[in-house]
Amino acid sequence: MNTAALICRGITAEWTRTAGRGFLWTAAVPLALVLPLLVTFGIAAVAERFATVPGQLEVMSVPTTNSVYWVITLAVSVLTVTAAYAHAAAQQGRTSDLAAFLFPRSWTAALARWIFYGAVAALVTLILVALIMTVLPLRFPHVYGAVDIGSPAGIRFLWAVPLYAFIACGIGIAVGSLVRAPAAAVAVVLFWVHLAENSISLLPNGYALQAYAPFLNGVAATGQEMAFLPRFGPAGSLIYFLAVALVLFLLSAVLRAAAHRSRGRTR
Repeated sequence: MNTAALICRGITAEWTRTAGRGFLWTAAVPLALVLPLLVTFGIAAVAERFATVPGQLEVMSVPTTNSVYWVITLAVSVLTVTAAYAHAAAQQGRTSDLAAFLFPRSWTAALARWIFYGAVAALVTLILVALIMTVLPLRFPHVYGAVDIGSPAGIRFLWAVPLYAFIACGIGIAVGSLVRAPAAAVAVVLFWVHLAENSISLLPNGYALQAYAPFLNGVAATGQEMAFLPRFGPAGSLIYFLAVALVLFLLSAVLRAAAHRSRGRTR
């Protein structure tokens, strides 16, 4: 069977495995959809309340470039750790033996899983970005009246955030392949995204090092307003983020193949 057929088989297998009441559709996707909406609209409601009450503190208008922050921060994280968990779990117990039989080249199963979870993440974030940028200026005009889905920043969000989510899932798959323990893979992704990259600036020459933080570059590439200054510019940051994902994915594939050969010689 050729490579393309194996990848299609892997995507179909993942769709079948996650169908019904699986974790992806009953927990991960609903959480990725609901959590950013609750936080975004909750903050918007409070800000709008302060903006419309006389004598209260002045509330600054929020631009388009800062309107989908919680989608980028929360939804992408949820779906990336889901991809990492799923790939790590697939390499344990009888599931790993079946996968080795169905996919003699293990990287094809990993690539299929990247495509599957990446497509889910891209679709979820596209829905969220479009919904939030449409609703915010209509329901909260005093604070979010400047948000414009048709502006250059809004249009960039519509394609760049889903692409960022897709690439992030590839890093999740690579981590799941390298770590192989589901809970540990989730911990590594969360530590990397939410602690390590944001704490680099505390180190000596930390700001110079932070310029190479992959996820921060990915976020900057979406057009999100942030204090972090990317070294490569928006387009360069996106290419850099993709390059890191590809390198990690290839590294995980090589190490996985070497582990298979080592086990085969031992047997």
